[in-house]
Amino acid sequence: MEKYIFIQARMSSQRLPGKVLLPFRGSTVLKFLYDKCKIVSGIKKVVVLTSKRRDDDEIERLCIANNMLVFRGSLSNVLERFQDAAKFFCKSDDYVIRLCADSPLIDQELLSQFANTISSKAYFYSTRILKNNAFFSTTGKGNNIDAIRVFDLLKLRGETELIREHIIYGFDYNENFNLFESSKEYCDDICIDTLADYQRLS
Repeated sequence: MEKYIFIQARMSSQRLPGKVLLPFRGSTVLKFLYDKCKIVSGIKKVVVLTSKRRDDDEIERLCIANNMLVFRGSLSNVLERFQDAAKFFCKSDDYVIRLCADSPLIDQELLSQFANTISSKAYFYSTRILKNNAFFSTTGKGNNIDAIRVFDLLKLRGETELIREHIIYGFDYNENFNLFESSKEYCDDICIDTLADYQRLS
């Protein structure tokens, strides 16, 4: 069993287009997160998952220039993008940790603890849980982490737009699920969603 971190990234964000390549603390938003992930112990590979859309060529160029692994797939069907990348890089008993590129300030210690928690005892791991069609997070926006065993990732079907876009709506929260909870309190607003967020956090 190996553990991989897949970082989803695209240029076509509606509220702040191109945000993942904006300058950020001496780097870019995406590379800042990638470099943080690279030093997490026990991780086999860190891969940027972007789309085949032309404007995401810029993401691929950044990755190639900085020796960052990159995989390109569907823009709108993120689930399919993850499944295709998992088929390419992983084995069925491996685990994929899903991160969003707009969360470069994710807590380093939290990420390490989360990764170390993963074992074959559960198929799904997350810092949040779905209740009454709403997600409740134990770590706050910008620190959310999800993980899924590849065998189960490949079984998911994109039956709804929410599953295709966010993947975790397809998790079975009643079976083989582990909710990661920490005694530490986290800031609830460290995700770069808008220009105001970027100006505040950078």
